[in-house]
Amino acid sequence: MSNKFKIIASIILGCVIATTFTVREICRDWLLDSAREQAENQLLTYVVDIRRVLASYKYLPYLITEQESVTAVLTNPQASIAPLKHTLTQFDKAANTKGWYLLRPDGSLLISSRHNAHWDAHKAANITANLRNKNGELDNDKGVFTSSYIANSTANYYLSLPINLSGKLIGIAVIEVDLTALSEPWLAANEFILISNTKDQFFLSSHPQISATEMNTRGTNGIKARQLSNDANIYHWKIHNNDYQVQQVQLDDLKWHIYYLTPLSNLYKTVDIAGFITAILMSLLLSILLYRHERRQKLYSHAALKQMIAGTNVGLVLLNDDRSISYINPTAMYYFGLNNDDDNSLYASQLLSQQHDNKNIIEQLNDLSKIPTLTGIEVFAHNHQGHSFPALLSITPLAWSQQRGSLMTFVDISKRKRAEHALSQANAQLETRVQETTAKLYTAQEELLLSSKMAALGRMSSAINHELNQPLTGIRTLLSSNILFLEQGNTKVLRSNMALIDKLVARMLSMTAQLKVFAFNRPERLMATSITDILTEVFTLQESKLANIDIKVDVPDSLPQVLAEPHRLHQVFANLISNSAAAMQHTSQPQLFINASLIKGIIYIKVTDNGSGVDDDALAHIFEPFYTSKKIGEGLGLGLSITANIMRDMQGEITANNNQHQAGMTFTLTLQACSNNE
Repeated sequence: MSNKFKIIASIILGCVIATTFTVREICRDWLLDSAREQAENQLLTYVVDIRRVLASYKYLPYLITEQESVTAVLTNPQASIAPLKHTLTQFDKAANTKGWYLLRPDGSLLISSRHNAHWDAHKAANITANLRNKNGELDNDKGVFTSSYIANSTANYYLSLPINLSGKLIGIAVIEVDLTALSEPWLAANEFILISNTKDQFFLSSHPQISATEMNTRGTNGIKARQLSNDANIYHWKIHNNDYQVQQVQLDDLKWHIYYLTPLSNLYKTVDIAGFITAILMSLLLSILLYRHERRQKLYSHAALKQMIAGTNVGLVLLNDDRSISYINPTAMYYFGLNNDDDNSLYASQLLSQQHDNKNIIEQLNDLSKIPTLTGIEVFAHNHQGHSFPALLSITPLAWSQQRGSLMTFVDISKRKRAEHALSQANAQLETRVQETTAKLYTAQEELLLSSKMAALGRMSSAINHELNQPLTGIRTLLSSNILFLEQGNTKVLRSNMALIDKLVARMLSMTAQLKVFAFNRPERLMATSITDILTEVFTLQESKLANIDIKVDVPDSLPQVLAEPHRLHQVFANLISNSAAAMQHTSQPQLFINASLIKGIIYIKVTDNGSGVDDDALAHIFEPFYTSKKIGEGLGLGLSITANIMRDMQGEITANNNQHQAGMTFTLTLQACSNNE
């Protein structure tokens, strides 16, 4: 073998080795980049699917709030929950969810569609935490909100809706969603997808042998980055001795991380085969293969992107750099009333109605200097059949087949807008009914107040008529007798009759004086008044009435004086002590106990007896004018009413209660304590 042959063979061998190595590297990088682009497109499809699935559950809590028995169950502890529980159970089965719940405002469980709800404080805390604003206060105007957390390696995902009544939170409607519904189509497609929360805890895996619990044990530390020859970065993850390429995206609203794992075992086999073929066909065949692979890459990438867009249930429009439409999926064509020939001659701005609300969006679409990025903007889309419809618009920059452009996403929200309009009308009707009911209640209250006044006036008329008729009849009789005694010259009897007339007139003056006191105005100025001094005066004046009563007074020497008007406070104590003495007329061992105490600037004075007390029905009317439990002729029923008015005039209050553990009653007076400066 000549040296030349050896050199040629060495060169050929070197070329084969160099070409094979180069082709292997190029082929591997190309396949990895293709797998990356395909995985990104597929990941976008699954993101859309996840949002679609979760969005389909979003309006389920409104079904709970629309039940007529919800308000009754939440506001009336005696209301039956069985019909509502049956309804929630039927909803649960129909929606294929994990549970329908009705909670109290504190998060505790009231009704569950499941027999074994296993509701605990941790679940309640995760639900009610979203009800609170930054200051920790309850905020019940948030609409439907989501809660997701992991407990015992199990994902928990809830949709919750506050239930309000007259601006007050009365309960929470909660739907627990079965997240395994997300992974079922992935299992059927033999895809490997992982989902984790903000704490990098995995709670969902589509792989039949690799669970989320195992991935939490493994962690994400095994993910390694690699830069391809085109400066693109790819990420590898070795799991169970198998290499996977990893794409990751975060859902901003849910704070979930979605990992799409592409197995690389087949890709590595392809690289080996390509290297073997390259070694045989040498540089020419390698050039042809590289050209064909590059051409196939472009066609496959664009076709895959179109296939992905065509398979979604929302309107997707692929735009070129000049905002012309490159591709529009069937859903969008249905939205805009287009046929297959229209999308080649349209621009993005022509899909929107020329309304003032769309002006800013249209200007951004016509500005070719930068690609706009929008998420969930409400616009009015233009249907080329002459109609407009409301839609949610999102625009995302996108690269495909070495081209750059953007992806427009349209979601028709006509049904939601009609539902919002219907809800607004229902709220307006409800407000009108509330106003009408309130007006009726005010009318009924006025009629009731008028009836109460007429009843009091009737009692007053009856009492005054009876109390004045007796002395007037006596005076008339005595005057008739005096005429006869005057003719007979019997002055002794005449003087006696005149004395009786004077007593009867004094009695009538005493009755009318009570009416005058009842109409007294408030005192212009209150002054420091000693409770002990007033009680001493009252005991002295009523000594005869209190002779057989055991009286105990507990007023500490350190107790400050009260703000009152001395004469009127004297009248209050006189009325209460006189009433207590009258109530204990038939008590074998009558006792009267008076004590006073100071609490936070208010002096409480209690007058307690062991007399006959009053019925519970009479207790509610005891301070009404002309209301009395005494027999006709024993009083007008103004004493306690006057006492209550005097206490109000002195910025105080009086209450009455029957004693719980003994006979009799207790009257409690509250007055402001006098400071040192008063």
